Order: sequence, then structure tokens, then C-alpha cells
Amino acid sequence: MLRRIIVAIIAFFSLTSVSFSKISQTEWLVKIGNRTYTVKDFWNWWENWKVDGSKFPKNPTPFIDWMLMFQNGTELGLYKLPSYQKKIRQFVKVRSLLLLEGDTLAPARKVSDKEVMEYYKKNYIPKFKLDIYFFKDKKEADKARKLIKEGITGAKLAQKLGIKNKMHFERKTDWMRPFEIKDINQRKLILNTPKGGIIGPVQDGKMWIIIIVADKTTKENNLQEVLKDAKQKLIKIKEAEATEAFLKQLRKKYSVWINRKLLKEINFKNFPESKKKEVVLKVGNYALTAGGFMKFLKKEVEWEKHSRFGKVNMNIAKKRVVDSIINQTLVGIEALNRHYERKEPLKPMFEFYCQNRIIKELENRIIKPSIKISQKEIKDYYNKHKSEYRLPDKITLRFLQTNDKKLMDKLYKEVKEGKDFKKLTVTIMGYDNVVTIPYNHLLPESKKIIEKLKEGEISKPFKIKDTYFMVQVLKLQKDRYKPLSEVENEIKEKLYKEKFETAKQAYIRKLYTNLLSKGEEVKVNWDVWNTIVNNYHNKNQYNGTYAFYLFLISLVIIAAIAYYKGRESEK
Repeated sequence: MLRRIIVAIIAFFSLTSVSFSKISQTEWLVKIGNRTYTVKDFWNWWENWKVDGSKFPKNPTPFIDWMLMFQNGTELGLYKLPSYQKKIRQFVKVRSLLLLEGDTLAPARKVSDKEVMEYYKKNYIPKFKLDIYFFKDKKEADKARKLIKEGITGAKLAQKLGIKNKMHFERKTDWMRPFEIKDINQRKLILNTPKGGIIGPVQDGKMWIIIIVADKTTKENNLQEVLKDAKQKLIKIKEAEATEAFLKQLRKKYSVWINRKLLKEINFKNFPESKKKEVVLKVGNYALTAGGFMKFLKKEVEWEKHSRFGKVNMNIAKKRVVDSIINQTLVGIEALNRHYERKEPLKPMFEFYCQNRIIKELENRIIKPSIKISQKEIKDYYNKHKSEYRLPDKITLRFLQTNDKKLMDKLYKEVKEGKDFKKLTVTIMGYDNVVTIPYNHLLPESKKIIEKLKEGEISKPFKIKDTYFMVQVLKLQKDRYKPLSEVENEIKEKLYKEKFETAKQAYIRKLYTNLLSKGEEVKVNWDVWNTIVNNYHNKNQYNGTYAFYLFLISLVIIAAIAYYKGRESEK
């Protein structure tokens, strides 16, 4: 029977298999003049160029256009421009920092179950509840301990000691774990004290405290969840240790120089302008002047004032800024020096980004300056597409309603006799019942009546379900449009996009023409292209059907195993 199950599995997997034609990544796909682009070049372009919902190109034209523009931008030397180089440096630095972080912290993130359990036993158990009493001096605390030993606690203890303000006298904790007790000595005392035991008096800052271990246990309600939390904390600790060790290595690897004398002199009140140009810090080839340092220091001081609500210690603030600048600079230098952009996985993305930036420079410097949008074009577009900017029709109504037909007839009679409808509405409804609503929100029954009224006119009574209404049209706003001034920028953006795309395509055609005029041409390896297209669509089809067939396979396996076990039990 087991053999039948295996055969069934093989049969179903054979249904899901799709034949893919093998194609070498180094096979040439496109030749533009004397330059050749491979299958790998195409896939790298597609994977980086596409966005969610992008349709796979029907032909290689978009890829060829892209490479034509890239080649042209390169020939024009746009890679020498400061704007290009700045963008490339930013890209490399940001991506390299992410990869460097991964390389540095990856070992720290690998923790074994044994390590997690050891960390848990040391920092998570036993759990305990504490009663803590606070005293201003040791003498009072010693007296309290004697009373506590006699069984006097809480309000009675406060009364015996003559303590009137009980707000800061006693604190009862919920369940706590060892890692939550930051004071190491207090933690040791609590861990070594049994349930019901008394600790202290112990000095805690300016206060003296007595701790009663009210409850203590090693039982866990949900051990797996607690272990998961312990694992995350252990990883963070290991990451911090790995980071610290890495920064120490970098300080040895690269030169760091601090002008201690100048650093000490820096202040915001009377620091000489001439000294602001002096170098206060050097890290590798990076140098920071005193003036530049003061900008960072100012931000640090403002942050400390805002977050700590107290007086800022300037020496400590300076040290924080110095350490932060040194660490960030060292990491940045190391990230760049590792040249991640020259190897996987960053290399393909870097190559695409360089191509993209060259094309952007080409567009910004050659194509975009040629595009002009006149006020007349904007106005003409607005007039031709005015329906796109139509505002919904609105109507302002005053209405009166009642369930009493006799009352409504009486009110209508008074209206016909000239009584003020507004006063009638206030009398019956208790307020001036005026609403403004979109015209198309009117109910069909009321719309038939209201559309016959002019502004100021009052309708005859009409009934909707069990309610009678009289309506006065106060204002009807129809055929309204957004003013040109409100949509001008939107129209300008639309026209700009259209003109840009037209100008871009014209420029690409010019590049094709220039290529042909030199006796060069564009060649496409259509056999390779067709294989690429077929493989792409077959792969998508395979991914779509795989889950369905996998579900069927699982049903077959479950049914087969159930059948096999049933047969076994009958024997």
C-alpha cells in the first residue's frame, strides 16, 4: 500500500511540472552597436526596474531604450557630474551600512535553545512579589524592621511610626522577575531570601528601604511565550556586545584624534569666532571643525533639556557627541572600504542604480529643459476637459415635517395665507431646520417635487412613508466647476508628463538614427528572447497551479494513509 502512496505522489507532482528551456545567463540577447548585453543583464534590469503590477514586456524594446540612454549618458560623461557622484556615494553608503550591520550582528543573532534556557533561569526565575517600605534615615528603618518582625505592617506600621503621608511610604509590586531589579545587590538579596523573608534596611539612593518577599515561585503559566521573550532580550544583549567589540576593533584599525584642549574650551557664550575654524576631531580622512561640532552639540543639549527636564552636564553632553560622531564615522568608513557594491548581493542593484542615475542626469539636463508649458496650453486643456473638474450639484433646503396630516394641512393653509415659513418651522420643529446636501442624495419621491421649485418657493405637502413634508428651496448650486486657479498645477503636471514622455521618445528615436548613421545597428537574439518570455510565463503559471495541486496531493496522502491504517487494524 505504501508503494501505491509513493506512486500517487509522483503522479501528482508530474502534473505540476512544467518544462523550462535551459538558457545560459551569459547568452547574448541584445547588441547595440559594439556593445553586447546578456540574459543576465536583462533580468537584472527587469528585477530592479519593475514595480508592483508591472507587465512583462512583449518585446525587448524597453530594455533596448534603457540601454541606449545609458550608453548615451556615459558617452556624454555625465558620470563625472557632482550631482551624479553624490547620489552614488549616498546609495553605496546606505546599502553598505545595512550589509555591514548584517555581517557584524549575524553571529549574535544565532542563539541556541541551551543559551536561551540558561539566560531564562538566571534572569527570569524565580518570580516574586514585594512589599517595599521607604524611610528617610536608617534609625527609623531599624525601628520599622523590629515592628515588621512582630507582624505589624501596612497602615498599622505607619501609625506606629507616626507617618502621616503614606503615599511614598509603602509600595506593593505585582509579579517581578530578577532582570527587573536593576540594583545588583538588591537582586542578590531578593533571590537568596525565602517567601515571607525580610530584607534590610538597605540604602537606596538617599532613602533606606525594607523589602518583604511577599510571594515567590518558579511556576510559569506560558513557558514558551516567556522563553520567546527571553530569546529576544538575549539577542539584544549579544548585539550590543558585538557592536561594542566591533567599534573597539575599528578604533584600532583607523586613526582617531581629538583636540582635548579645544574640546574643553567649546561653549555657547563666548567662544571666539576664530577658533570655530580649528579642527577638534579627526577620524580617518574625516575632519570636523569646532564650529561644526557645536552644531551637533547644540542638538544634543536641546534634546537633553527636552527629555530630562533638568540642567545639562556639558562635559557629559560633549562626550556623547564625540562618541557618536566617532562611531558613526568609523562604521561609515569601514562600510565603504568593504566595497559591497562590487560583490553579491549588492552588485546587480548597484549596477542598475548607476545606470538609472546616468539616465536621470540625461533627462534632467537635456530632455526636461526643452519642455515648456504655456498658460494658454493650461487654459485650453481646462476648457477641453472642463467636465473632469465639475463640482457636485448642491441644494440648500428648509423643511418642515410631521406625522399629523391635519396639522400639515393647517400649516400649508397658513403658508398660503402668507405666514413666514421660517417662523412656522421654528414653532413646529423647535429650530430652523436648514440643510445643505448633494443634489443626487435627494430621495426620488422628494426630487420630483423639489426640481419643479424655484429658489424661495415652498412645496405643497407631500408624503414619504408615514411622514408629511413641506420644503422650501433656499439655494440651488448647479453647473459648478473648480476654478482654473485651483487645478492649474494639476493640469500643468499632466501636460508636463505627456510632453516629457513625447520628448523622451523623440530623443530615443534620435539615438537610434545616430546609431544607424554610424553604420551600427541594434540586433536582437530572438530565439533567446522567445525562450525568456516562455520561461517567464510558464513559471508564473507553475506558481499559480502549484498550490492547488499541492492541496490535492495532501488530500491523496491523508486518504491513502487512513486507508492503509484501516487495513492494518483489520488484520
